[in-house]
Order: sequence, then structure tokens, then C-alpha cells
Amino acid sequence: MINEVVQQYLAHFPEDKTNLDKLLQQLKSGEVLNNRRNFNGHITGAGLVLSADRSKILLIHHNIHQKWLQPGGHWENDESDPLQAAEREIYEETGLHNLQYVPLDAATPLVPVYLETHYIAANPAKDEPEHWHHDFRYLFISSTEELIPQLDEVAEARWFALDAPEIETVRPIINRLKKLNFVPA
Repeated sequence: MINEVVQQYLAHFPEDKTNLDKLLQQLKSGEVLNNRRNFNGHITGAGLVLSADRSKILLIHHNIHQKWLQPGGHWENDESDPLQAAEREIYEETGLHNLQYVPLDAATPLVPVYLETHYIAANPAKDEPEHWHHDFRYLFISSTEELIPQLDEVAEARWFALDAPEIETVRPIINRLKKLNFVPA
């Protein structure tokens, strides 16, 4: 299933293929990618949550990475796909639920609006060596801006205007959302 999702993603965004070489190699070799103990690389799900008027994005200040990021985390074994992981992580980290999911393409709802492979430094406290995350990022709209952050994982959750300096980590995603007409240009 994930191989098909990645191929459908690349049909939409062929320019991203180079960044996804590691993921493509792991898929070709048949590795289990929803196991967070696969330190060659594993899949994470993340949520790009926009305000109802699509003028703001929700970010969390991550305790470990010490920067503003979109809510997200590991694809757990009891979840069917990274989209389900993204929805769970949004709720766990920010308290938001009953979100409206906005698929890139209604015919292929598991295809994320953004897919990225990035390096994760070792975390001795969690007994994790350095590894790679293949981050499947999905778009959601929230009808409320009331947040209840989970402070053991995130220092803060906050809404930011799409031109705020704090959103630099998600700027490429915002630019893509503008090109796709999901947010005002």
C-alpha cells in the first residue's frame, strides 16, 4: 500500500524524487517501515492544520528538537496508515479533534500534500541511534483555534500567520499549498 501511495505522490510531484531516494530504496528492499525501531528509516505522519479561514497554521514547539514544527509523530503498529497517525498526533499534541481532512486528490486520499525524508539525531534518553524519518504530511482544517497542548511532548502549541517568521520550518509546504490553491497566495 505505501509503495502505491509514494508512486501516486511522485506522479503529482516528480521533482521530489531525489529527496525520497532513501524511502524508495527501503520500499524496494521490502523493509517494514511502520516500525519505529527500524533505524534505517521509518514512516511518520504529520498534520498541516490550517485555521478555518486558512490564514493561519498550527505549529508546536517540540521539546526535543527545540523548534517550531507541524504536529506529527510515529506511525504506530495498530494504525492502518500514516494519515491515521497524523490525526492521532494532532490530537495528542494539541487537543484538536473533529478536523476536516483535505486530501490532495479525493481519488487517492492517502497521498500526502508533502512527503519528506529527513535526518533525526541520536536520542540516548529514548535509546534511539541517529536515523531517518519519512514524513507523510497531510492537510487539515480546524473549526476552532482552542488548543490544549500535551506539555510532556511539546513546550507550546500556537497559531501563526502564514507569513510569520516562526513558520520557516514549514515554508516550503506553505509555498506548495499556495501553488495548489489550498491557501491564499
